[in-house]
Amino acid sequence: MRPAAPRVALPGPRHREAGATLVELATVLSIIGLLTLALSAGYEDMAQVRATMVAKADAEAARQAVRAFVLRNKRLPCPDFSAFGDVSREGLGGTCPAGAQVGWLPYESLGLTRPDRGARLRYAVSRGAGVDLVAPPAVAFGPDLDGGARLRAALGATARLPADTVRPFLTGPGTAASPEDCTYVQSNPAFVLIAPVTDRDGAGAGPPGFDGVNAAMAATGRTCIAAPTRRGDSAYDDVVVAEGATALLGWIAAKSR
Repeated sequence: MRPAAPRVALPGPRHREAGATLVELATVLSIIGLLTLALSAGYEDMAQVRATMVAKADAEAARQAVRAFVLRNKRLPCPDFSAFGDVSREGLGGTCPAGAQVGWLPYESLGLTRPDRGARLRYAVSRGAGVDLVAPPAVAFGPDLDGGARLRAALGATARLPADTVRPFLTGPGTAASPEDCTYVQSNPAFVLIAPVTDRDGAGAGPPGFDGVNAAMAATGRTCIAAPTRRGDSAYDDVVVAEGATALLGWIAAKSR
């Protein structure tokens, strides 16, 4: 009698199910990791977008407040020259130093609520030799009962001045590695507002949040400012709002009709 052939145990469904489960588990874990990374990046992007939108809204509100100040006072406001803008009023110690052009936005003088230090705007105003928009000189022709004529004359004279680096100026393109070149003057606005978003360039010097050439402007009062058209990147996200003398003069004329 022939001996029975030995039985060979074949993998049952349970073994195959266990192997498939391990593969599926590894796949699921990989997918979860990728989704977590994508969601994290998306959250950071959304937080950046929200912060930029807030900065843009703050800068536009400040522009409208400066315009309203100009209509009331027939001059541009003097910057706040206190160390971090804590005073929130024009000048320093009740006076506006002659020729001083770059400081903090004088929130209280403009009727605005002063934000925390990291969200405060820098403010620069054109004060050229003989053409001071903070203290417009008297006009030599006709009556000027409310100061409107001297303001209009000062804005017109400012618009005619040649471009220079002495007054606050917007700089233009440099190189791909350094988009600004502070020897190049794009324009000299009547006033400029600079709102920080985050310290993307990691410079860490001076007031927090300002990037690129605006960091030196914020720390030392330098007149070189990145143009509003400067695109944001991994090292820059400031919001810049500038008003030219001609544009401001036209706006005043429209409001005065």
